[in-house]
Amino acid sequence: MTQATEGTPYVFLDESGDFNFGEQGSAYFVVTAVTMRRPTEMDDALAEYRYERLESGYDTEYFHCSRDTPEVRRRVFQIIAGHRDRMRIDYLVADKAKMDAAVRPAVRFYPRMVGRLLDPVIRSAKVGGGTRIVIITDRIPVKRTRKAVERGILEALPNAVREQDGYDIHHHESRSHFGLQVADYCCWAIQRKWSRRDKRYFALIEPALGCALHAEDDSIAGLGERPAEGDLSPSGPGRRRSD
Repeated sequence: MTQATEGTPYVFLDESGDFNFGEQGSAYFVVTAVTMRRPTEMDDALAEYRYERLESGYDTEYFHCSRDTPEVRRRVFQIIAGHRDRMRIDYLVADKAKMDAAVRPAVRFYPRMVGRLLDPVIRSAKVGGGTRIVIITDRIPVKRTRKAVERGILEALPNAVREQDGYDIHHHESRSHFGLQVADYCCWAIQRKWSRRDKRYFALIEPALGCALHAEDDSIAGLGERPAEGDLSPSGPGRRRSD
């Protein structure tokens, strides 16, 4: 197997919301992709902060936005904001009430969301011709769903990448990668913007935004606007925004 090298694009995926389409479920479901290339200086900054916490007597194993204290949350967002030029954030939001009943089962819904989001994400990274792309999701406990998600990811990959075996897909615990923890923080900020109309944290990550897509918008099926291949910057061609 070809080894990943410096400059390899890593895509970290996280989601917010639930698969309950009833009145007790979340109004929105968000899938977020954070793309970074090695080396990732943000890892060093987050590791330093984690050590600071440990040396101050706090049992900080990893960062998790919804569980972290407001103080920790502010500091982690500051670190993320300080490295926005080295990352790209893309997300897809689904207004669950508007989703067709046929796609609501988790084994269909989640893979479809991931596949739609990854199309512009992968096109924004220069992959193929020997360059690998590594895609890492938070661990998915149900094997049936995990396999369906992998199919959704594979469908989003360009033929050349699939044929050259130029990709890796892994499902890891979020505590194992700072990249997954960053994706968790970004996804939390995006979900908060949509569900509570609170943009305070979203504003900190917005400059790194690439594409913001709506799952119920039929026009994204073809993804008419696409970032130029090889462009990881959030201001590249094909940038789509939603407010």
